[in-house]
Amino acid sequence: MNARRLRTILAAATVGCATLAAVPATASGSHLSFRKPLFVDDQLAGSEGFVLYAAKSHRLIYATHEGTTLLLRGGLTGAPTGDTAYLSNYRNQVNMWTSADDGHSWKRVDWNGTGFFTGPDHNLGFSDPDLTEDGAGNIYVAGIDLANDALVSSSDGGATWPTGSVQCHEGDRPWLAGGRGKEVFLGTDSEELGHIVVRSTDGGATCSSASANGQVGNWMGYGKLIYDKRTDTLYEAAVNGGSLGLMALPGATKKFDSGNPGDFTVHPAVAGTSFNTFWKAQVAQDASGTLYLVWTTDDRRSGTSGGCSGAATPVANSVMLARSSNGGRTWSKPVVVAHPGVTVNWPWIIGGSRGRIAVAWYQYDRIVDLDCAPDAAKMGVRLAMSTNATATHPRFVTTDPIGRPIHYGQVCTSGTACVATGHDRRLGEFFTLAADGNGCVIVATGDTTHVDPTTGAQLPTARPLFTVETSGPDLFRGTCRDH
Repeated sequence: MNARRLRTILAAATVGCATLAAVPATASGSHLSFRKPLFVDDQLAGSEGFVLYAAKSHRLIYATHEGTTLLLRGGLTGAPTGDTAYLSNYRNQVNMWTSADDGHSWKRVDWNGTGFFTGPDHNLGFSDPDLTEDGAGNIYVAGIDLANDALVSSSDGGATWPTGSVQCHEGDRPWLAGGRGKEVFLGTDSEELGHIVVRSTDGGATCSSASANGQVGNWMGYGKLIYDKRTDTLYEAAVNGGSLGLMALPGATKKFDSGNPGDFTVHPAVAGTSFNTFWKAQVAQDASGTLYLVWTTDDRRSGTSGGCSGAATPVANSVMLARSSNGGRTWSKPVVVAHPGVTVNWPWIIGGSRGRIAVAWYQYDRIVDLDCAPDAAKMGVRLAMSTNATATHPRFVTTDPIGRPIHYGQVCTSGTACVATGHDRRLGEFFTLAADGNGCVIVATGDTTHVDPTTGAQLPTARPLFTVETSGPDLFRGTCRDH
């Protein structure tokens, strides 16, 4: 992708704003490359996937939504081969695979030859996966069954998963952050208590009855939890209308030990912005402790009605970034990571050594409103890396890690109502990045381009796609190479 150096900083975009004040600082992506992508599985669903490198076993672990509520309803009748595979492999657990050869091949996790991924006595929940690792190298996976938040762990790097609880807590969309040995924090949207965080100190066998409140005033926590072991602090992105910030729980372990974790502290970061994604923002932290928030704006032309259902007409939007070097108390002015002149959505971010970050997002080949994008609209993955993200004017190297579209047409943003109305929700609401054992960036994304081999119709679910960086800067102050 051709790119230009940033000259000025973009003022935070607002709904109805159609004029951009800046372009991102980027460089040619010619020396940032990725391995040819491969499907982790040709049959199982692959949306909202997470991938993680397990230091104990040197394996990669991949987990995805089983597809129950991430469907193209027409695929259930129009793609009989895909439908049959979906039903015959259904286990009411999030899908899981491991790779012992750096992602060149993948094997389903199989509990005692039953086709279940782990023991169903301690793991039931088809939806909302997340992966994390604690300070002792234990790996955790979460899943839900519309009411229960299941939490399961592996002490051998993903080979076996003997410990867990079907009911860590009631709630929706759990997010995990590994703490110290056998300690893990789980954030969830509780029907009873709002957005909260609970904790397990026995590898996920049980979870605390005490919870920290992540819904403070009009602010609500969103997205992946981050745990800073040096300061014993939990972090989560937070949103209040068109304002973006950070929630922090300093002394998290001590507060949970006391039995009264209390409220998160809110640190506002950006006022008067907008979001075109359901999961509005993501937070990451680098090794120096610098925190980063990333989001995509929802820019529209006021006084028009060319969007979905008569909404204002969308215009080209941006991937935005803000940073804090003091635990979220103060923030830099937002900078533009990407403004390609089309629609961008669903950003993710990970941090490495000081100033090294990777940001990825989905990108259409035109300006669209997500819920009513035309069938011919192509959506692919873009990824930008920076080695000086702590600078006032960070530079980014941007590339297409997949090299082709992973989806065509609309992406429904109405949650579980999408299936009821027959709209396309196969990609869920996000995709993710991680680092392998060498610090090279891994991409875990769904892909809807497979079709039924008998009818040629679109399949009811996406398929899990994987690629890894093969050249360019890694996240650990080195350079990647294929391995």
